[in-house]
Amino acid sequence: LKLSLSTTSCTSLAPAKPKLSWSTRWVAWQPLCASAAAHVSGGPHRAAAMSMHTTEEWAQHASLNMTQARTAQFQAHKQMDTSKRAHDSTVCNNLSMYDTLHSSMNQKVKNSYRLIEKLQKRADSIESSLQKTNASLAMLEKALRDKDVPLQLCVWRLEQREKRPLREQVRDAVEVALEDEKSTLIETQRRLSDAIKRTKAMINELKSHLDEVRNDVEQKMQALSVDEMCLRSTERSMHAVVERTPPPNSARSGRSPNSLKLSRHQVALQESSKNEVVRQQEAERLNRQCANCEENSKALREDSSKLTQRCEAMVVDAEAKSEKRMQERIQENQSMRRRLEGELRETMGKIDHTKNTMSETRYQIKALEEPIELTSSCASWRKQRATREHITDPVSTTLQEHRMTVLAHQQELLGHHQSEKSHLKELQDRRERLKEDLRDKTASLHIDLNCLTHEAMRLNGKPTTSLSEQKLSRAMKVDRAFVPGAVASAR
Repeated sequence: LKLSLSTTSCTSLAPAKPKLSWSTRWVAWQPLCASAAAHVSGGPHRAAAMSMHTTEEWAQHASLNMTQARTAQFQAHKQMDTSKRAHDSTVCNNLSMYDTLHSSMNQKVKNSYRLIEKLQKRADSIESSLQKTNASLAMLEKALRDKDVPLQLCVWRLEQREKRPLREQVRDAVEVALEDEKSTLIETQRRLSDAIKRTKAMINELKSHLDEVRNDVEQKMQALSVDEMCLRSTERSMHAVVERTPPPNSARSGRSPNSLKLSRHQVALQESSKNEVVRQQEAERLNRQCANCEENSKALREDSSKLTQRCEAMVVDAEAKSEKRMQERIQENQSMRRRLEGELRETMGKIDHTKNTMSETRYQIKALEEPIELTSSCASWRKQRATREHITDPVSTTLQEHRMTVLAHQQELLGHHQSEKSHLKELQDRRERLKEDLRDKTASLHIDLNCLTHEAMRLNGKPTTSLSEQKLSRAMKVDRAFVPGAVASAR
């Protein structure tokens, strides 16, 4: 016991020797063991001596083995503590990274759901805007097609009025109104065509944005499915890891989220976070861009609706103005025809009166032949008187005066008769001119009535004109001799 204590104390006070592994110690002790075995077996040289070591050496050797064993035990215990701490740290860090990964994936999935929901709503909104814009385009195209019908009627009316007689081809209020109506219709068609072009461009832009949003949603949904699969796999893996390697008690209360991150990890995390922010910003930018496009399409639809209403009001006003001017022209023509008819009746009455006067004049001229013949006969007979009785007596003077008076009246009546014939010819010429003027105005009236009684319509998809029964009944009240569609050119 004293030897052991002294050996221990000496060993503890001795300078520390370098640690030797068990294999090195075994190689060093092997020759000593062999030599000792040779002495014990009675070798030829030392048969009488039984051992080559002293008792102190034997005790020191045992103490050394025990000391080294305790040192090995201490080192092993220290290593076990270190390994245990490493195990706990590994488990904690692993679970912390699981938590961080799960939180990151969960947040990414939530962000993806939010972005997909917003973009899907935007896609639905774009589809609604696209439908409304297509409806606006259909409205514009219908409004443009509807302008073909009144334009066809307006052009047809202008062509019909070109068939008026030459004396009736005046630039009246009807022609001005029809030209204004034609210009209005052409202008409305131009505006509607421009609006159709803008609407088609807006539809193409909406379709482009819709395709872009759908493509983005499709890509995000594909990435979301991958992230959800990874999230489910992470949850299963985390549960399995927790079951296999439960966290230490010291870490159950709370784990620091990845306390061993390196600086490069921080840089990578910042870069990845920046990429995620950029992804969300790109989605927001696309959403805002599509929203602006929808606002523009809404404004364009409102402008198109107002334009359609304005164009329709302009066309209705121009058509009503043309109808009014045409009715006024018909009334003016009717008034002029009544005046011509009255003048024609008076002229024909004068012609009849002149003819009667001429007949009376001829009768009076004929009646003067008998007194002329009487005076001639008496004068001839009185020349046969005896010489003594052949004097110029009052009878001869009276006969001569009678004859001269009758001849003077005959010449006067002949002059009146000639004037009456001239006046009759003039009256007859005026009558023919009045008849011709009345005929031209009647033809012009019928042309205007024909224009007024026809209305525009679409037949087999093509604009044309057709007779209106209601307008025809009103036109027949103006002139019962009017036959619609039977107006020929009077040029």
